Amino acid sequence: MWASFVEVFRTAIFASAHAFGGSLGAGIIAVSLAVRLALTPLMLRITRRSLAQQRKLATLQPQLQRLKERHAKDPARLFAETQALHQKHGVTMFDRRSLLGAIAQMPFLGALFSAVRGGLGAGVRFGWITDLARPDRLLILLVAGLAAGAARIAPSGAPGQSPSAIPALVSGVLSIVFLWSMSSAIALSWGAGSLVSVLQSVMLRREFERSQRAA
Repeated sequence: MWASFVEVFRTAIFASAHAFGGSLGAGIIAVSLAVRLALTPLMLRITRRSLAQQRKLATLQPQLQRLKERHAKDPARLFAETQALHQKHGVTMFDRRSLLGAIAQMPFLGALFSAVRGGLGAGVRFGWITDLARPDRLLILLVAGLAAGAARIAPSGAPGQSPSAIPALVSGVLSIVFLWSMSSAIALSWGAGSLVSVLQSVMLRREFERSQRAA
């Protein structure tokens, strides 16, 4: 059953490549964009919930600090009081809806990855890339830049706090590490996903800025 599901994505890639004049690279990008765009509403919902939780925690920091000082010698009481404060303000350390949403994406992203990884592009050129089955360092760096950019422009969970460069650095480095020995076909698919992540970050930042102006 899984193999049939993966084959749907492979067929879609070849069909898209045919529509783009036989360009397999364009087919990979098109299908990867389509999958990530289709998942965007779910991803935005998950991210909004996560940001809302972070903002609630940020506003509770003064009260949490006072609890730590008051019950420094009584860890059990500190834990109970912290849990009560979180519950009062609707803060959850384990968001079931976000977890379920993340799990719901996995079959689609996993099937896309399996379809692209399964030997696509051997000896095929795309742009400056001479072989889609082999790594291309320039492509990897461009994709890492996109991934870092998406993380850099994403809104911060804490009101009034400037976005940290650390998430962008981590995202970029992890992309390089993961893609360094991967085929260019996978890097193209990853890059398409990173481009959608940039779009999502822009949308979320605009929402955040509007809410800040309205507050």
